[in-house]
Amino acid sequence: MAEIITRTVSLGISACVYRCPVRYNGRSFDALAALGRERADFTFTPVCPECLAGLGVPRMPIHLTGTGQEVLAGDAKVLDRRGHDVTDRIVEGSLAALAAFERAGVQGVIVKEASPSCGVFKARVGKRRTETSGGSGVFGAMLLETGWFLIPDEALANPLLWWDARRRFHAWLWLKDRNIGTAKDLYDAWHVIKFVVQEIDRPFADDMGRALAALPKSPPRVRLEELRSQMLEALRRPSTRARIRQAMWKTYVHAKKKGALDGVDLHDLKVDSPEINANIMEIVGELTLLERVSFENDLLFGTSPVIRRDTRRVRAREEG
Repeated sequence: MAEIITRTVSLGISACVYRCPVRYNGRSFDALAALGRERADFTFTPVCPECLAGLGVPRMPIHLTGTGQEVLAGDAKVLDRRGHDVTDRIVEGSLAALAAFERAGVQGVIVKEASPSCGVFKARVGKRRTETSGGSGVFGAMLLETGWFLIPDEALANPLLWWDARRRFHAWLWLKDRNIGTAKDLYDAWHVIKFVVQEIDRPFADDMGRALAALPKSPPRVRLEELRSQMLEALRRPSTRARIRQAMWKTYVHAKKKGALDGVDLHDLKVDSPEINANIMEIVGELTLLERVSFENDLLFGTSPVIRRDTRRVRAREEG
């Protein structure tokens, strides 16, 4: 059975990728243009930590002398082009942005990757644009500690990366909101999302399976929440193109062998094996059709175990 979510989700977003002209040079990006009608699935709260720091527009660009994590630990600084120390102001602006997200009740955040403030998985360190680090920007380092689902803006520009982020986000939302009171509740939830987690990190998934099997009949609530938190953290990590294709093929073949697709309108769906060289748009087309077949026929496909559809479509399916 496919799991469905219907609610509109609140997302935080770096203001500069939400068409707000708040970059140091007064420019902006429209990262959401690629989403098309999917934009209606979300509400957005745009913030700019550098503007909230009072640096203004236009302003001198800033850079880090270390990662955002090191800045927050007091081991690095934030400097502008002339070498002025703006560390305290950036930290205060980042805290203000964080507070705005908390008031808005955001569940996830779209960030401007590589930014010295908002970057999450990489940030500009040093004056030269080519200098980056595996750490985060200052605001990005704070975001990592919140547990929110984080989406780099780069993912929105790539159809396959966006599909991956979206399906993991939907699974993350479903698991986060699910009532978990017993070991069976947690095991049933794991059964829904485990295929995605196996795709992302098989060793972790195997360890989780063993941890669930070792649970006593009535485990303490704190243990259940600890395991749920580990699952949620795993879903925040991206997959890869090769893993996605392999998982889709495995899902499709399994459904065919079980007869789950017998008599089902596949809308011309034909999934190619991983050995066939397909471009990104062909792969995304196959994945999207697989989700449509899943929703229309109430089938659970491991590649997208939780699907977002609006209430109108869900009602029409039930009445049909």
